[in-house]
Order: sequence, then C-alpha cells, then structure tokens
Amino acid sequence: MVANGSSAQGSRGERVATSLAHDLLSGIYRAGDVLPKEMELTAQFGVSRASVRSGLQLLNSCGMVRRYSGQGTIVQEFRDWNILDPVFTGWLAEHEAPHPELLRDFFAFRYGAEPLIAAIAAINAGARDLLAMEEAFEGMVRSVDAEPSWDRRAFSEFDVDFHAAIYRGTRNAIWAQLAHILRPAIRLVVTKSNQTADLLQDSLGRHRRLMEAIRLRDAKGAFEAAIRVMDRTAQDLRIETRSEGLTDAADPFLILTRRLAVMNTVAAANRSDQETETTLSIPTEDSTP
Repeated sequence: MVANGSSAQGSRGERVATSLAHDLLSGIYRAGDVLPKEMELTAQFGVSRASVRSGLQLLNSCGMVRRYSGQGTIVQEFRDWNILDPVFTGWLAEHEAPHPELLRDFFAFRYGAEPLIAAIAAINAGARDLLAMEEAFEGMVRSVDAEPSWDRRAFSEFDVDFHAAIYRGTRNAIWAQLAHILRPAIRLVVTKSNQTADLLQDSLGRHRRLMEAIRLRDAKGAFEAAIRVMDRTAQDLRIETRSEGLTDAADPFLILTRRLAVMNTVAAANRSDQETETTLSIPTEDSTP
C-alpha cells in the first residue's frame, strides 16, 4: 500500500514537473522569474504539497529552477539547464513551441558537428549504415509525394532517421550514443524547419548530395554537402549564418568556423540583453529537499 501511494505521488509530481517544464520551454517563465508558491501550485494542479515538491525537485535536478531561502523557486539561466538529461529530452520531445535559445543552440551544435560527422561517416560507414541512410531518404521522398498532400510528420521522422544514420555511420560509440540522446533535439530543429512542401525539393537535393558523397567515400564532399544541408535549415529557421568577407568559394572549414562564430556571438548578445533586464540580488540557495 505504501509503495502504491508513493508511486501515485511520483506520478502526480511528474505531471506537475511536465506542465511547468513546458511553461519554461515556451518562455512563459523566464530566467529570474519566481514560480508560484507551493500552495498556489497545489491548488492549480489539484495535488498534495508533497507532489508539488516532487515535481519541483525534478525541475531542480534538470537545472531549470533553484529554490532559494526567503525568495522561493527561481527559474535559472538557460545555459544552466541540463539539456542532455533524459528527463529533459523527454519533455523536449513532447513540446511543440520550443524556447528560442534552445532551438538556436541545438542548431549551432549541429552546424558545428555534423559536417565533421559526415566526413567521418564517408570514411567509416558500412553497408548497413548506407542502407539506413538510403531507406530514410526514400521515406523523405515518399512523404513529399504523398497524396492528397505531403505528410509533414512522416517527412520529419525520416529526416531525423537520415541524420541519425550518419551519426552511427562514424562507427564511433560516442557519436552513435549522441544520435540517440540528441534525437529529440534533432527532431526539434528538423520539425521547425520543415514547414512547407514547396521548399522541400531543394532540401531533398541537398540531402541526396550528402548521401552520395558518403556512399562514394568522398570525405571532403560530405563535409561540404553537410554544410549546404545546414545552410538550408538555417534559412528555413531564419538563423543568420553568413559572415562578411566570405563567399561560398572559400575554404569549407573557414566557412564553417566563421559562421559558427556569428551564431554564437548573436546568441551571447541575446543572453546578455536578457541578463541586463533581470535585476535580481544574488540569493542564498535553499537546500531543503
């Protein structure tokens, strides 16, 4: 009986945490905001105070909030969130309106990592990896050609499968695990960029060239093709990647590093602006569980 009660309390706590996490991901609560008091959350969710505390502890374990003595539960800076925590990625997978910083930073990670991953896959990918890429790409094509209208959800899932296959094609256990851990993050970027069927033919062409470069063991070509795929995604997401003084004829590595610098500089400036708006004194953290 005690075990069942504890399980029910945990389930209710998870419901509280999931709802609040979605509010944080949507930007309803921002860094420095104080969450409602425990009694208010108890009334809002119709659960016990113990369940509310359990939910807040889940958010705390993901670095999203901290409890401070005399000030309550305060939302933390995005950079302090444990975004690779399985609990967090589970919330992310269910969420439709992502935190803008989250979307931008996940994209910047992919922009920096995937050209290198593609180049390694061009050298190391086995027959099974190549088949997985081909099957995912063919699924993308079928989704665009679906009648009476294109299947956006299916296209996005096949798109995620395509990129995950490239991660696994490196034949490196860490990259392969990252593909699994980051799958919700990759899906987030892919889904937000795949908004209209009219622009997908260009995206398909870029994915095809990337797949062919890997199949032909052309590491340099795969590196460049992956940048082109990411450029298309950046355009769809309206994320600035261009840097002055560079053309597409420049060295691909220089293009990649300079564009990453642009994205990270913009992200840092946005965070600085938000931090300036937040005028909190440094509180004392409450260690009360």
